[in-house]
Amino acid sequence: MTELSPSWGWAAGDMISDVRDLNTFFAALLGGRLLPPAQQREMFTMVPTGHQWIDQADYALGVAGIRLDCGPTVWGMGGAINGSWSYALGTRDGRHLLATNVNGDWVEGSRPIAVFTSELEAESCPRS
Repeated sequence: MTELSPSWGWAAGDMISDVRDLNTFFAALLGGRLLPPAQQREMFTMVPTGHQWIDQADYALGVAGIRLDCGPTVWGMGGAINGSWSYALGTRDGRHLLATNVNGDWVEGSRPIAVFTSELEAESCPRS
């Protein structure tokens, strides 16, 4: 519970959830259990944005695909607002997911997504 009103960020921060909820939602979304096939295809049609909010990412309708340094692309979305950030990404079929919520502040200009990208690499890349 918080007194912070996220209304200044439009939809950013409007959902209160935990990692179990995020994994459940993205497993169903990525796995094709929430949208009809035509909408699912449209959702994953990448569009140029002119802005690279997340390194090595392509953007579609409500999801991003991040190409990891080790090769695979993981799918999902996340975001940040004062005092917290959350990301949930995984395999295109939604069977292998990683979700993280972090509460805390960071220095202006820092990139909390870099922390999550490191977690994704550790979780998704083959170990040598």
